[in-house]
Amino acid sequence: MKTIAVVEDNPDNRLLVRVILEPLYEVTEYENGFAALAGLAQQPPDLVLLDISLPEMDGAEVLRRLRAEERFRKLPVIALTAHAMAGDREKYLAAGFDDYVTKPIVDETLLLKAIQKQLAAPTAPLAVAPPEVAALERLRQLGGDQFAGEMIRLFLDFTNTKLAEAKVALAAGDGPGVARAAHPIKSSAGNVGASRVQALAARLEHAAKATPAASLARLVAELEDAFAAVRPQLEAEQQRLQRRPA
Repeated sequence: MKTIAVVEDNPDNRLLVRVILEPLYEVTEYENGFAALAGLAQQPPDLVLLDISLPEMDGAEVLRRLRAEERFRKLPVIALTAHAMAGDREKYLAAGFDDYVTKPIVDETLLLKAIQKQLAAPTAPLAVAPPEVAALERLRQLGGDQFAGEMIRLFLDFTNTKLAEAKVALAAGDGPGVARAAHPIKSSAGNVGASRVQALAARLEHAAKATPAASLARLVAELEDAFAAVRPQLEAEQQRLQRRPA
């Protein structure tokens, strides 16, 4: 069985990708670029899924350091990113990535097809849910009730942490810090179908890159309110999943 390394700082994204891939591949995980470079040197995979917006060292720099080593120059590396701007695909391919997949991963067949283009097709069938299935039902189909409940828990905990980071950055007048905190919320929210949180996180990230930090308070408050509104709904769904018979 071929091995895929997932380099991603969002714990819920790592869990989602693991559940999608594990029926077909062995999966190793790294939550930052430094850990990935050390781990890949010890355990080279057949393919890497590499998040672009990693803390401390971004995915482009991780790729540059990988490509500097002879043994990794032909290693397939697929970019994972919540950025979906016109021209991004061409930019990442020009930087040395072999393909590009956007987050949140709402249709796992796109990820699997991108991997299969780089690797020999696995012999196991691709048992995937149709893309039109609602987010939480899709998670249940992918990994069962426990998995769906765990994805909700990770989203709630991770978003709470990132909102706190955004507020600290806002108080310090650190616009780029606000953008960095908002960015990973987008894909986490998309994973569980929290569409308003996802949209507001995208707006906040975009605004934080071009607007003085003092002007971002309203957007931060809107994002916080949207999260507060969806949180009890998701907590109730999480409890319902825990009560469902196995």
